[in-house]
Amino acid sequence: MKRKIGTIVEENLFVSVKECAARERRPLADLVQDALQSYLERGGGRTDAVRACALFCSHRSNLSRAEIEDILQDDINAL
Repeated sequence: MKRKIGTIVEENLFVSVKECAARERRPLADLVQDALQSYLERGGGRTDAVRACALFCSHRSNLSRAEIEDILQDDINAL
């Protein structure tokens, strides 16, 4: 059973997705559903960041927690 949802996205993203759906002659809802399904199958967006953090934090370091958080935030912002 499908369920209607509502959300807000950036205008340029909406235009791009709508154009893609038109080119593929698919309903916009199908395109969004496929994208969400792919995202979930990959384990979401933070899987690599969480794994990298665990690996990074498993080694002794002279960095403070704040310095580590700054480094990780810089990495996340770069995505």
